[in-house]
Amino acid sequence: MLLGTLITIITIGLFLTVKSDIVKIKELNNNILIGKKFSDEDNWWKTATVYQIYPRSFKDSNNDGIGDLAGIIEKLDYIETLGVDAIWLSPIFKSPQVDQGYDISDFRDIDPDYGTLDDFTTLIEEAHKKSIKVVLDFVPNHTSDQHEWFQKSVNLVDGYEDYYIWADGTMSQNGTRIPPNNWDVLTFWLDTHDLDGARIDAIPHLVEDVNLTDEPLSNDPGYTEIDYEYLDHIYTKDQPETFEIVYDWRTHLDNITNTKQVSTRIFMTEAASSIEEVIKYYGTPDGSKLGAHFSFNFYFLGLDESSTAVDIANDINEWIASKVGKEKIDGLNMLVAFLPGVQITYNGEEIGMENGEVTCEQGQDGSAIKDNCTHYESSSRDYERTPFQWNDSENAGFNSGHKTWLPVSSKYKECNVADQLAKDKSHLKIYIELQKLRANLVDQDQLIIRYPRENDKYLLQITRFNIVSSYNFSNVY
Repeated sequence: MLLGTLITIITIGLFLTVKSDIVKIKELNNNILIGKKFSDEDNWWKTATVYQIYPRSFKDSNNDGIGDLAGIIEKLDYIETLGVDAIWLSPIFKSPQVDQGYDISDFRDIDPDYGTLDDFTTLIEEAHKKSIKVVLDFVPNHTSDQHEWFQKSVNLVDGYEDYYIWADGTMSQNGTRIPPNNWDVLTFWLDTHDLDGARIDAIPHLVEDVNLTDEPLSNDPGYTEIDYEYLDHIYTKDQPETFEIVYDWRTHLDNITNTKQVSTRIFMTEAASSIEEVIKYYGTPDGSKLGAHFSFNFYFLGLDESSTAVDIANDINEWIASKVGKEKIDGLNMLVAFLPGVQITYNGEEIGMENGEVTCEQGQDGSAIKDNCTHYESSSRDYERTPFQWNDSENAGFNSGHKTWLPVSSKYKECNVADQLAKDKSHLKIYIELQKLRANLVDQDQLIIRYPRENDKYLLQITRFNIVSSYNFSNVY
């Protein structure tokens, strides 16, 4: 026993895997925890790092105050430097922008704010030259009320009456459901335009109870009748038919992959649901039907520094630095990098960006500025969507000085890409090294990392194997 020293031993002996696309918990038997990146095109996604980009805030190439596809193309060298495998873009489809692109008016075109279909084709081509995959947000649950389909449906134009659920769904003559236009939209991007995958937004809400049953109260004292959480959404979320749609989409994507003989077109879902429900998105228990290649569970994003789980971020949740403190940025990036499976990084996490300073008068989040901004501070998504911080020049290098769609954070001179690349040690340099290590870990029978703290009162040991072992630490002190 080592007197006067606290020994913390973390033994990682279990991991979540998808074998034959059935979720199982499996013991490690000298298997690699992270391991070398899968090099074959069928399995590229299994150990991928995906970099989420909020296009409106990433890089403004034409100085109109709004980030665009040309700006992303301009920064592909930087993205390549990060060592990520894919970029995932928040919605770029044509939209009136009432909900920042989640209200789509044309699923087959690019919003003019971001560029053109030709710009998207160029992005795909240039990204693929650098072995970077491209994934888009796909929003199948709803459209803008300005969408041509909705306008024709509400006006009962022949052939469009059942594009929306005004009544019971349309059935074919043999009694089977007719696939809606989502199948064609997926084909348009994944087949015709060589997209590498789709992240399906708001998928738990695709189907509602056929009887439109009133939902019970959640009885959570933290919410009032104006809050979504005020009700227990057992009739409008995670309905059995939703999973059948997911399985149909997986079959559709696999058919595109096999027909074109290309790298796997991946299918990502997100579900703020219980683990029991999330598992269903992967497929049926017997493996007869496959679902998502992987699914997010965004409940982890709602935790705070007192929670016992890992926190990450995205464009609708706070950056890590604002959520748990700047001093924890590197540690959390390390933890996420070395957990099994797919790593997701929201743009800005690699440099430790913090929430921006946005007033309601400057705000662009339509859902937060309503009701005279009564709930803006608590509900706005603008804080984590402020422009990306490239350097210490005007507007943080986001553009050449034109007024930006959201104000640039006042912290950009102390936190930006150029400054961190120039330093010997920075959040960005650590992130890049983490990606190199993640990509090149070799299989070992056991891996032991010892890290004595500066005050010599603590010793952290991380072991990676599932057998009982004894070690003599006396030589460390």
